[in-house]
Amino acid sequence: MLLFLAGVGLLQGALLAVLLYFHPKSDRSVNGFLALFIFCISLPVLIPIAQQLFSWQAIIIVEPFTVLGGPFLYLYVRSFKEPITWRKAWPHLAIFPVFVGIACWSWVTVAHQYPPGKEVPEGALRHPLSFIPIMIRFSQRLLYYGLSLRALYLYQHSIRHLFSETSRINLRWVRYLVHGYLVLVLSTIICYIYIRQHPENLGIGILSAGALITIYIYLAAFKGIGQITLWQLMPERNKETLADTLEEAVNLEDDNLPGRVKRKTGLSDTRIQDIAGRILLILESEKLYQETELTLQQLADRLALPPHQLSQAINDGLNKNFYDLINQYRVEEAKRLLLNEANRNYTILSVGFEAGFNSKTTFNTVFKKFTGLTPTAYRDHQKQAALLA
Repeated sequence: MLLFLAGVGLLQGALLAVLLYFHPKSDRSVNGFLALFIFCISLPVLIPIAQQLFSWQAIIIVEPFTVLGGPFLYLYVRSFKEPITWRKAWPHLAIFPVFVGIACWSWVTVAHQYPPGKEVPEGALRHPLSFIPIMIRFSQRLLYYGLSLRALYLYQHSIRHLFSETSRINLRWVRYLVHGYLVLVLSTIICYIYIRQHPENLGIGILSAGALITIYIYLAAFKGIGQITLWQLMPERNKETLADTLEEAVNLEDDNLPGRVKRKTGLSDTRIQDIAGRILLILESEKLYQETELTLQQLADRLALPPHQLSQAINDGLNKNFYDLINQYRVEEAKRLLLNEANRNYTILSVGFEAGFNSKTTFNTVFKKFTGLTPTAYRDHQKQAALLA
């Protein structure tokens, strides 16, 4: 039964990886890494098959591949923000041949002391040398959980330099994916501790871990297919140029933090102020902020300027990012509409749409960010203040 379930688990991992990569809605430049991640984390369920067909020493065939899961997760999240070339990827994959050498050395040394068989000897499980690759693997997984979380934060931070509305790029499930990986790692650690104490229950431990992995990879595959990427939202933009614009914008914003020394950029202060003035003028005169999905590229096209120059002018000249600039205008427009007696029959949602927001949730969230109150609370508060005046 354990052998059958392990075979099914490995097969479904492989099939889900293939489905994710070749699905018509999939962005292969991004989901290729997710497909490899799914396949690698499903490989441990192959251990019972290797044991039954060969012997317990055959675990060494599977073990090195398990260190690739973390790097592929990290490269998947990082690929949201930039094209991943082999030059960027190889330092994270270089641990594989290193771990092959470590695993071979430790397992061969341990295996030489025990005879072949279907069951792992208790002494082999508790041998100090078998403990070394396991600790390296656990440490490496925790490291890549942290790197993936940081890459996700940087992506969330950077897209606000391109879009005035980010609800289409919903990264909530990606956060669940990254945190779910941590749950898998911690569960594996608990499982390993249990197996060391009760080696006779190795099969049950692997089966339990396999059940958790199965749920995880199904969610990862089906959610990953529908994830909208930056490259799908802006197919007309060159990936390398877009990635450079993002990187430059984030660096410029970071330079404005207290205590940071500003680096020299391509625009003079006079030119920055000139562009910033033109941005404010066109926003106020044409009310472009009322376009619900206004992007930096669209504003750049209207002003006939390169996007990176607009981004620099917004960051250095106005001390904001594009997202905050546009939504601050929307909030001010919403405040005006809420207090206008001519609009007293307007619903909150109607006011939000009129101001340029595309949903009530986004309207409430952004409005509270800039005013400290929800739109309803703000209107009620202003009415109460007017009555007391």
